[in-house]
Amino acid sequence: MRGMVLLTLITTAPVPIGRVRAPDNEIAAVIKDASARSKTFRDLLAKIEATDGLVYVENGKCGHSVRACLSLSVKVAGPNRVLRIQVDARLKDCELIEGIGHELQHAMEILSDPHVRNMHQAYSLFEQIGRTDSGRFETLEALHVGELVGDECRSASPPSARSIAP
Repeated sequence: MRGMVLLTLITTAPVPIGRVRAPDNEIAAVIKDASARSKTFRDLLAKIEATDGLVYVENGKCGHSVRACLSLSVKVAGPNRVLRIQVDARLKDCELIEGIGHELQHAMEILSDPHVRNMHQAYSLFEQIGRTDSGRFETLEALHVGELVGDECRSASPPSARSIAP
């Protein structure tokens, strides 16, 4: 037909916002780098994506002289459970990536149990799976994941070397 203009609407699905979030651009860049350098880290992000959790990774201080920690203060916001990880952003490269991976595994331990919806339930869970004599919680799985992430990070080329490579 002459003189008619065919108008085609192009629709695109919205880009999903990841369930692991970092309000700080530097920490967000570290998470992106970690997923490029560690398969274990990528797998952990994928597992968290399949949950109802939103995990915020922020610069902050932890007690017990640790470099990273998961707050047991679980909040519910609509259909999501919100968790917070604090990391010492002064840590460099693979040390920071390893710490984040370790804490993401702890987040996954909470998110794997849909009944954990507040601080008391999170505390109870870790009393069962990760009580230590040092006054803090730790799990063998988080120790293992942290080590794997660190090893994979150190064996991968650093970000500057990857960006220069042809």
